[in-house]
Parts: sequence; C-alpha cells; structure tokens
Amino acid sequence: MTNARVRPTSRISFRSVKTLAGLALAASAVTAAIAQTPQPQSPVTDALLSLPDAPGFSSSDAVTGESSSAEGLADYEHGFIPAPKLHVKLPTRRDMTILPGQIAPQLDSHDKVVLGLKESVTVFSVIGWATSAGYSHLTNGSPNYGTDKAAFGERLGGTALRNVSESIFSVSLFAPLLHEDPRYYKMGNGNNFFKRVVYAATRPIITKTDSGNSTVNLSLLSGNLFGAALTNAYYPQPNRGFSQTMQTFGTSVGGSAIGFVVTEFLDDALVAAHLKKAD
Repeated sequence: MTNARVRPTSRISFRSVKTLAGLALAASAVTAAIAQTPQPQSPVTDALLSLPDAPGFSSSDAVTGESSSAEGLADYEHGFIPAPKLHVKLPTRRDMTILPGQIAPQLDSHDKVVLGLKESVTVFSVIGWATSAGYSHLTNGSPNYGTDKAAFGERLGGTALRNVSESIFSVSLFAPLLHEDPRYYKMGNGNNFFKRVVYAATRPIITKTDSGNSTVNLSLLSGNLFGAALTNAYYPQPNRGFSQTMQTFGTSVGGSAIGFVVTEFLDDALVAAHLKKAD
C-alpha cells in the first residue's frame, strides 16, 4: 500500500480578511489625524542621489470648480428640485502618476489615505494580481498552493490581499507619517531610454518628500515589509517564517520596480501599437 503524498494547503481565512480590514480602518483613522508638521529629512547616500531624478518638482493647491446654476434656477421656477447628477469615476493608475510638466497638487494626509485605497483597486493593480498569480502558478512558486485549479484561485486571492495591504500600508499609513509623496513622477519622452529605465526601476528606493526633495522611499519599503509580514497569517505553512517573509518582501520590491517601469513606458507602447494617439 503506497502512502499518498499530502500537499500542505492553507486557505485565506475570514479572520485574516477581518485582520486586514481592521488594519485598513486603523490606518485611515491614524493618518487622518496627522498634522502636516515639518520633519527633519533623513540623509540620503551619495550613491542613491547620483541616480537619475525626476523632472522639476512643482505643486499647487487643488483647484476646485463651480458649476453654473442657470439650469438649476430654471428647474426651481418650474416647481421641482432636480436630483444631483452622479459622477462615477473608476480609480486609475493616473491618480498616482504625475506627467512631465504637469503641476502636482499638494497632498495632505486625507489625500494620501484616499490614494492608497484607490490604488489598491485599479485595473492596473488587478492585472498585476493576475500576472503575478499566473506566473507563480506556472512555475509552482511561492505561495506554494500547488498547480490545480483551486490552487490558482488561492494564489490570486493571496496575491490580491498582499498587494492591497502593501498599498494601504505604504500610501495610506507610512506616506503621511513620513511626509513622503507616494506618486510616480514620469520622466517621459525627450530623455535617454536607459536613463528612463534606471530612473523608473529605482523609484522603490528613491522618492520625493512633500516639499519636493529626494529621499529614501521608506514609505514604500516599510509598507512592502509590513505587507510581507502579514502573509504569515494566510500563506501556506512552507511560506511562513522569517526567511520566507524576507523573500516575499524582496519579490514585492521587485514587483514595484517593474510596475514603475511599465508606468513609464506604457503610453509609448500604446502609441507604437496605434492604440493611443500621441500627446
């Protein structure tokens, strides 16, 4: 009689989901109360600062528009009050991207909380979940759920939880605490191709402060580290522990670098494929 090999599995528990939701709510409550007080900037090594930097930083207060009330007055004259128009806008990667020459609105703590929540559910993010889960499924890599159909669903769910938690930790929690700007400043055309690649790939390590100075991207690195640590609550047993957590952290930082490179060149690729008009 042969012994059947049992594959260790671990499914995402409701307790893990509640834990993540609680952390997200706690992050929102904490960051909403943070005052924008100036903090001393941490020194950055010469090696990091010698890497390509983004185009000049510029910011302004968010501009609010007022709509004309002429139509509303006409409606009132006819004896009824019109219902407010609903404007539904899906979150996009553009919310986290500043284009060359574009004025960057100043972000407060509330703005960063909202950006972190929005970034975690963009189409760009969902594609990233599916790509990461698909690659892991094909290579039978971490998290080691196996290679059957159920395993792919578990991988997709685990990847989504990890990326959402990393986004909330990085953008909604640590960016306000550390007074860092979580947005990506695109270098764009007119710059050397390899310089753009190096610039985009190093954004997980270098970012801007709220005042526009270059600094170590502690918000993203800390968020990815905390998100990786949280996987111990729902990853399979073989993928838990310190060494596996650090491996997950490294994978997350690498994934962030790939995401920035894609953001830098995506519009160029769409124009070359005649799927988008050149700006």
